[in-house]
Amino acid sequence: MKNYYTTLSEEILSLAKSGKDTVTLRRQLFYIRQAKLEKSLNTDDLKKTFWINIYNAFYLINLKETKQGKEIFNLKRIKIARAVFSLNDIEHGILRKYKFRIGFGYITNPFYSDFIKTLAVNKVDYRIHFALRSINLEKKTIDYFDCEEIEKQLTIVTKDFIRLETEFDNESKTIRASDFLLSYLRDFGGKKSVKKLLETVFERDLNEYKLRFKTYKRTEKLQRVS
Repeated sequence: MKNYYTTLSEEILSLAKSGKDTVTLRRQLFYIRQAKLEKSLNTDDLKKTFWINIYNAFYLINLKETKQGKEIFNLKRIKIARAVFSLNDIEHGILRKYKFRIGFGYITNPFYSDFIKTLAVNKVDYRIHFALRSINLEKKTIDYFDCEEIEKQLTIVTKDFIRLETEFDNESKTIRASDFLLSYLRDFGGKKSVKKLLETVFERDLNEYKLRFKTYKRTEKLQRVS
């Protein structure tokens, strides 16, 4: 069920996508009380909704205001509940349950703050990777994530992204998928699970196909975001 915080995240993302001023709403984010935020985001669906919207909004805001490339993921300028986060804090600390950015998703990072650990999801949902990268899709099918629709929305962005980024070579029986699936392999349950996911999305038997990974050039796509 929607609450003040998920609605606020939707509004900030909507303004950021339209290029409008987000300062007033960002000020509301900063003055949220930590205890109220923790209490209100008390399910994984609520957490995913709020943090995916916030991540995508500040991805656009950082890109517009700082004019930087891949450095925007490390910038500590997302002010929420009198704490300051980076995009990497949200992705790896909260939505990936305090994992290291590197290490294929197998290694927990013990150095995240207690606040981040409190805010983190209880169970990592591999679909968040597609939701965070859906902001780069040229054809966007979802304006913002809604906690009442998030299961359906996460399935949609997963299928959209995989269909766009996956290549088949039927002659050599090879599938080439984005390498971020390899980078976070544990989140996806291993190579067999990645292949099963591809089979589900494309609705075809891929037993005879070899799975390979191609470079997903996220930083190059930054320049195409308006």
